[in-house]
Amino acid sequence: MPKICYAEKRFRGDSLAIIEKANEIIDDYMGQGYDLTLRQLYYQFVARDLIPNTERSYKRLGSIINDGRMAGMIDWKSITDRTRNVRKNSHWSNPKEIIESCAWSYRNDLWANQDYRPEVWIEKDALVGVIEKVCRELDVPFFSCRGYTSQSEMWAASQRLRRYQFDHNQQPVILHLGDHDPSGIDMTRDIIDRIDTFKAGLTLDRLALNMDQVEEFSPPPP
Repeated sequence: MPKICYAEKRFRGDSLAIIEKANEIIDDYMGQGYDLTLRQLYYQFVARDLIPNTERSYKRLGSIINDGRMAGMIDWKSITDRTRNVRKNSHWSNPKEIIESCAWSYRNDLWANQDYRPEVWIEKDALVGVIEKVCRELDVPFFSCRGYTSQSEMWAASQRLRRYQFDHNQQPVILHLGDHDPSGIDMTRDIIDRIDTFKAGLTLDRLALNMDQVEEFSPPPP
């Protein structure tokens, strides 16, 4: 993995400790097959009670991580940005390559003959990487709501859910992961109400810690 120095930088002891801890967290998650966004790395620091959950702490961590990468102390491929990506056409050098590509991407629909058709919706785009691996393994569609879902995307989702119901005789199930705060809880309510407005039925299960678990584990605020 590339650790490339582009700028010589001097770090104080506390900054060096953060870089060392960041590499420890990154190595742990990469060993499990996950990559991290800066926001996810920040949440790991907060969850370990290493820094407070404030905007100032987030900005400071981001600055230290950026300097650490520039100084060749943090792998350039260890932090990913899932919101900004180059889009381009696919290219192949010959017909053999495109046939091989099609063969590699061929998948049977594992849910085609099931009574239920699940999807996983998650509130924060930064946390998509947490669910992506298992969703792909189980052939379950997943979706980042990015807060309150746009009207366009909610309408498109309702049309998809209606096709499950009326074309395939399946019961749509949405597993919704949202923050345990007033807005996060209201987002679950909003999904149910708007899908109902667009005449699509569904079962929605909110996946979250209950209050007993919140009191036992004391997770950091969202």
